[in-house]
Amino acid sequence: MALLRYLDGNGQLCTKALDTEHFLIGRADACQLSFDDDQISREHARIDLEREGRFRIRDLGSRNKTYVNGELTTETLLSAGDILRIGDHVIEYLDDNGATEKIDLEFLTPDRTEPAHCDWVKIKAPLSLTTAQIERLSNVLGDQPLTARIEDVADVALGQLILDVQAERGFIALRGEGKLDLLPLAHRALKRPSGGSLTPVSQSFVFAPLLQGVSGRYPQTAGQVSLKLGYASTAIVAPLSYRGDIIGVVYLDRPGSKKPFPSTSLQYCCAAGALVGAMIAESSRKLARSAVREGAAWMTTIRRLQTALTAPVQSSESFPVGMHVSPGRARCGDFADVIQVDEHRCAGFIIDGGGHGVTGITQAHAIRIALRTALTVGDDVVMDPSAVFNAMNEMFAHLPARQILPCTYVGIDMAAGKLVYINAGGTAPLLMVGSGRLVTLDQPALVLGVDPDYLYEVTRADVPDAFRVVCHTDGLTEGASGSGEPFGDERFHEILLDRETFVAPEQIVAKIVDARSTHLSGAQPDDDALVLVIGHGQGMARS
Repeated sequence: MALLRYLDGNGQLCTKALDTEHFLIGRADACQLSFDDDQISREHARIDLEREGRFRIRDLGSRNKTYVNGELTTETLLSAGDILRIGDHVIEYLDDNGATEKIDLEFLTPDRTEPAHCDWVKIKAPLSLTTAQIERLSNVLGDQPLTARIEDVADVALGQLILDVQAERGFIALRGEGKLDLLPLAHRALKRPSGGSLTPVSQSFVFAPLLQGVSGRYPQTAGQVSLKLGYASTAIVAPLSYRGDIIGVVYLDRPGSKKPFPSTSLQYCCAAGALVGAMIAESSRKLARSAVREGAAWMTTIRRLQTALTAPVQSSESFPVGMHVSPGRARCGDFADVIQVDEHRCAGFIIDGGGHGVTGITQAHAIRIALRTALTVGDDVVMDPSAVFNAMNEMFAHLPARQILPCTYVGIDMAAGKLVYINAGGTAPLLMVGSGRLVTLDQPALVLGVDPDYLYEVTRADVPDAFRVVCHTDGLTEGASGSGEPFGDERFHEILLDRETFVAPEQIVAKIVDARSTHLSGAQPDDDALVLVIGHGQGMARS
């Protein structure tokens, strides 16, 4: 659901759902969101629901214009975290698409002097806070769980600070290893897509907390505001601090506003920096402790879920199958399936769901069920599952919780002597066409859900009467020994090229697993390792 978050006339935090196709903001009582403010027109702006489900804001010819992320805007699509300024009111746009993209601080100017023509106000510590500010400080961090990620702590705090001081952009960053290094944790309105803003910021001002140990704001008065200096016209910076140490920076600004921040806002941000810094430091410590305490139990839960959703692969006289999964220490979720259609046709696929927790396993299982169902009810799907992949791709692309799950598919039709495959971000299948003969079935394609308009196509290959298809997840070759050396593609291929390896699929899998186990020498890699072999023709005798 899309929401607008703002402060009312009494300074109380309010939210409004965008529950209509045309949402009016203005001074008139008939508007869905009404402000008693002479700077706002009767019908100032309208937010419209577009066909694709996104919202677009349009200025309705207002006297004082509409700003999005500090930029004058006639109309633009809205993204999660966008900051709107209507008159003197700041409104945050939120939706279910989640966090904003990362930034690289390229908007900082390379200056080495203080902002020209601006008198700073600098303080070492807050001198005084109003009762209302103290009350607001208690809400800055929201209801954070004990083991919240530091990025989540920073994101919640930044959103609240922007509303409290009526800023239009901002970021929270940790101090890096270098003297002038910053590691961004959260930001609002600093991005490249349409509607974003990269109005430059004076580098010397941003680094003031790190180099001088001060909080600051510029300029001192409205008469000193200049929109021609090439950087944000009015801003606040404060240190993130913890137990007397400066661990980062809070930065807030209004890129094109002629209204400077008052001294009370500087005092408030200085105090908030200490509060947020302490919470970030404590969250980091709690996460480290909880990871040790809860990691093993969580992995056990995920492993049980994976086991419950795993079904034995089908084997037949025409297409014997071998499969093995080596469990990872910290990540699991790999799946494989084989559908024996008839004596001439067979299909198999693997899905690498390791490292994505419950959501990864759920999505991997959804892919498995979709392919299995399609193969069961459609005769043509075996040799051309592209329509199924395209449908899944479009669906996953619009999921807010989409995971990066590589998937490899192989279809076989011996009546036609053909093999088809789709390699959606996974490792390339390997085709053994005789003793010591190995072909890589390379077809790089996007992982499902990256681009909703991407179209998958099968690649076809002729196959002899006797062959083996070998599919695997990357955990097989990336698993490393105690010295850190991975098993690697070269060792893996050497096993398959051995003339003694063109045997039954179960024996091939056993040779691969034994060789990998010998290489690891007792080390347990983090990720699952799955290998699947489907065979046909001579060389099937078991020793």
